[in-house]
Amino acid sequence: MSATKPVVAVLASVYAWTKARAFLLARAEKSGTRVGPEYLGWFTSWLLYRYSLLMGVRLASENTFTPSDDKKYLIVWHPHGFLAWTPVFLMCKEAVVGHPLGREWFGMVAPVLFKLPFWSDLFLFMNARGVTKPTVEALLRAGKEIAIQPGGVKEQLQTRHDQEVAVFPANLGFIRMAIKYQRHLLPVYFFGENQLYTKIEGLDGASDTLFKTTGLPIPALAGKFGLPFVGLLPRSGDIHVRWGNSIDPGPAEDEPSDSRVEEVFGRYLAEIQRIFDENAFNCLPPEVAAKGLLIKRVPGAGQLPRSKL
Repeated sequence: MSATKPVVAVLASVYAWTKARAFLLARAEKSGTRVGPEYLGWFTSWLLYRYSLLMGVRLASENTFTPSDDKKYLIVWHPHGFLAWTPVFLMCKEAVVGHPLGREWFGMVAPVLFKLPFWSDLFLFMNARGVTKPTVEALLRAGKEIAIQPGGVKEQLQTRHDQEVAVFPANLGFIRMAIKYQRHLLPVYFFGENQLYTKIEGLDGASDTLFKTTGLPIPALAGKFGLPFVGLLPRSGDIHVRWGNSIDPGPAEDEPSDSRVEEVFGRYLAEIQRIFDENAFNCLPPEVAAKGLLIKRVPGAGQLPRSKL
């Protein structure tokens, strides 16, 4: 009987932390507060950054962006990539230390990631929050600034190493949020993200089925040494971060018209295209840069099925 006590104690501890983590996340999502001290988020992100360097993936260059103290921003990042390596392993510290805005911000990620052991804790400490409409609106109402990837898993499952693509939801919810809460849209492009893995042809159906069943996107990818489905073993590569110019959404409006949303989106697209055109041939393989940036509007992009995990 005594031999089972350590096992029971471990299981009880895991259960207690799982419940505590869910409580902390729910409270943080409503109030826009940090989970844990800043040094814990910094240390966590430092570990991930060192692992990325060990894998041969480094932040090779980054341009500067100077924010205005009288403006609030909504960071929009591209591309999603196969696994969003750059946001998680290279840029994660930025949310905690507040780069480049000069104040902390929160990265929006798929809620299913908070069901993954170990990773859910890392995401919490590094200011990641689930990208649900209630959470996004709660953070914006609290005056916080966030980073979002508009294509979400729809873009993730369409990622290729030989074609840059930016997927946008048909209803442009991120534009509507920017207008409603008067957040200046700040685009940023991670050149080299899509080349950290290669696409395995012929397995899209399996990836789609897994996603629809579990809510967990698992792209058909090959990493280091050509090994399939090894997300933590990316190919070596340089990442080039390019911040764009911010886009003013105009005065706040709870229910902006479709025409106003499309006008703001048009200016946003023009800025993304400018970033790509001015940097692609310096930051991407020439054959990829020559194909240009493919823009897609996809119904349901950014919407997530309920996880069954």
